[in-house]
Amino acid sequence: MANNTSLKSKLDAFKDKHPLISAIVGIGVTGLVIVWILQIFLHFWTHHGDNATVPDIRQMSYAEAMSTLRKSDLDIAISDSIYDTSVAPGTVVESWPKAGSTVKAGRSVYVTVTAFSPKSVTITMPVTGVSSRQTMSYLKALGVTNVRIVSVPSQYDNLVIAAKADGRPLGVGSIIPVNAHIVLEVGQYVEADAATDSISAEDAILDDLMQSSEDMSNTSTYEGE
Repeated sequence: MANNTSLKSKLDAFKDKHPLISAIVGIGVTGLVIVWILQIFLHFWTHHGDNATVPDIRQMSYAEAMSTLRKSDLDIAISDSIYDTSVAPGTVVESWPKAGSTVKAGRSVYVTVTAFSPKSVTITMPVTGVSSRQTMSYLKALGVTNVRIVSVPSQYDNLVIAAKADGRPLGVGSIIPVNAHIVLEVGQYVEADAATDSISAEDAILDDLMQSSEDMSNTSTYEGE
């Protein structure tokens, strides 16, 4: 007890004699204590030494992937979805971090899954009154690929005259699924004279048929007499 009292007296005397040095030493000791406490806190916060290996969850359903990850002390989060008719809806097609990666236990694995319904897009620019190439490029950029072109007579070659999505008119503001069936009526230039000649030729064929029918009718009448 006497030794403790003597040591305390010496420390007090040192503080009184060297106040600046005592303050610096006090600050240093306090800093070391704070650093030590922070290290302990970070050890528990970051699960230091508590790692997990990401399992391969591709081609699993979302529910199966969740169960598999939780067995490995990991969580799951959807980062993106795609529409693919060749894969069952809700199937995990990609994950990050990749399978086999070593990560901190408890972290989330981000997955891309197949959507249950196709994504919808909004038409924001005219698809008629422009060239078929421009319309096709625009639709392709939106992810719409089921497009059929029907040629119709027109004075303007290669111009989209009309557009329909699943049988309904398609234009600015239309909201359609990316798998919609698109029909584009594209003009094919026909000269006026050629069109007239073509109609005249059809009329001539019809006249010949009608004339042949009348001749046969007259022949049958004569034979009957």
